Amino acid sequence: MDKGDGAGYPLAVNRLALLLLLLALVARAEDQTSELTEAKAAFAKADRALNEAWTAMKKALPNKIFAELKGQQRGWLESRDRRALESLPTPNDAAEAKRSAAYWQTAASLTDVRAQWLRRLADNEDDPHTGLWTDGNGGNLEIVERKEKLFFVFHAVRGRALHLGVLAGAAHWNSPIGWFSDKGREADKPDETNIAFIEKERHLEVTGANTSHYHGAHAYFDGNYYKIAPLDRKDEENVVKAGESGNVPEE
Repeated sequence: MDKGDGAGYPLAVNRLALLLLLLALVARAEDQTSELTEAKAAFAKADRALNEAWTAMKKALPNKIFAELKGQQRGWLESRDRRALESLPTPNDAAEAKRSAAYWQTAASLTDVRAQWLRRLADNEDDPHTGLWTDGNGGNLEIVERKEKLFFVFHAVRGRALHLGVLAGAAHWNSPIGWFSDKGREADKPDETNIAFIEKERHLEVTGANTSHYHGAHAYFDGNYYKIAPLDRKDEENVVKAGESGNVPEE
């Protein structure tokens, strides 16, 4: 190879490398655009399902209960958008976040779960307290009612950091109020924890005091819980066992 060829060879290599880099960047941009389009489509599908579930629930529930849920739904929509924003590694303003597929993926997932919850709520009309209850915002509660007691297990997952909360116990039940205390459970625990279960129309209002011992910063137990499903016999026995011992079974 002569000197002229040798001098031109590195230049040709550099041009080829630049071309390959440009092609890779274009391909990456196309992939990101495709991912964003798919995420938005998934959200649109979940949003339609949510609206359909909402319409079905409006027909199924008494006006008084529907009015209460309507106010809660507005709060949930604000919470969903906030959680979708917080799902980004470095949360930006809403306009910037909506150019990210991750934002729409999180919003779609939360909306899909909410739609399922609304559909189950519309279909469930039985009275017993035994069953799976949820506040529709990351709080789940299993209850078994026996011998004037509510045996219960809380599982809560909330917040950007997915803080966890778990608590099992047995509340004394004197309809329409249930009362739980962990007094004496742990000798070195300074503050007594209490949970109040107040029966409302079609839901339980849960309020806790000094519960932070059992959950992360944002994984509170408080909320309005609606029953969405029954428990099978094995699950019932597990809840009673956990409620009696205070030990939450591992998933």
